[in-house]
Amino acid sequence: MKNIYKILILIFMITFFSACVSVNLKSELPKINYYKLDNTKAESKVCGAYDLIGLVGIEIPSEYRNNKILYSNNNKVSELEGVHFINDISSELESMLIKEFHKNCLKIINPPFSGIKMESYLKIKILDFEVIKDKMEFTISFSYQMTSKGQIWQSGIITQTSEIKAFEEEVIIKTIQDTSISSIKELANKLIPKY
Repeated sequence: MKNIYKILILIFMITFFSACVSVNLKSELPKINYYKLDNTKAESKVCGAYDLIGLVGIEIPSEYRNNKILYSNNNKVSELEGVHFINDISSELESMLIKEFHKNCLKIINPPFSGIKMESYLKIKILDFEVIKDKMEFTISFSYQMTSKGQIWQSGIITQTSEIKAFEEEVIIKTIQDTSISSIKELANKLIPKY
């Protein structure tokens, strides 16, 4: 009988303390706000025929291969607390690229190309994607290379910098979104006239 009381007390204590632990864990989790980098809308457009461009890839440095938003202040890099993109930067930029090129009846094809014959290939490498707190600005910079029939026919670097009017979550996100789509539009304007 004594053993039964000990077992019951032990079960009660385990249940009581496990409930306390789970409540504490839940209350200490920080709130995270998620944003889309690509806030553009896809436009409906019927094209008689598409010119196909094979997207070899959007190469991105390892520090940006996540959905966190980083900023630097006097060369010290930190994470913007409680703020994430819903997707990684590479995927979001690719989405912007597809929508912008589609407006001009250019279709971006992702690898594997599955036997689709294409004459043009595009490769992008992100160089900078940074919020700079001490300068109150955001910079996006990437190199691009377009090849056609085995020859590089255009390459270059696109850099855009925008002022951040206040170091506040929504202001920073809006600046990043607007500057990113503006840089993709600049790329489209450089490449599309060639078609």
